[in-house]
Amino acid sequence: MRAQSIAVPVVVLAALLVGCSGGSDTTGVDVSLKEFAVTPDPIDVDAGETDFTADNIGTEVHEMVIVRAKSAADLPTDADGAVDEEQMVKADQIGEVEDVPVGKTKSISFDLKAGDYVIFCNIVDDEADGTKLSHFKQGMHSTFSVN
Repeated sequence: MRAQSIAVPVVVLAALLVGCSGGSDTTGVDVSLKEFAVTPDPIDVDAGETDFTADNIGTEVHEMVIVRAKSAADLPTDADGAVDEEQMVKADQIGEVEDVPVGKTKSISFDLKAGDYVIFCNIVDDEADGTKLSHFKQGMHSTFSVN
């Protein structure tokens, strides 16, 4: 009888701890932005609500754009080498965080479905010599998977 009286409170306590563990179905992804790389961590998550934190660790302003695509090579580009967002299917355009200042972070959440995604910076800088510098063309993109 004594064993049962101890076991019941332990089971109840365990159930309470599990119930208080947050229970959030939201996944977090940290995305580092710098010249000229986009690094998501982790690179794959389960489908559902996903919080993205864009952290600009570079020396220039960057942005984080998320689109549904198998690879960066699948995205339409313009003459400057930036992604031509006007040519993309609207349903594949998930969203973006614009103009993340140097040393700052910005966050955003999306309800993601299973599939392949590309995260990129689509800023185009005007250089002193009159040329354009596309962050995307310089390699500032990464793939991301949702299971």
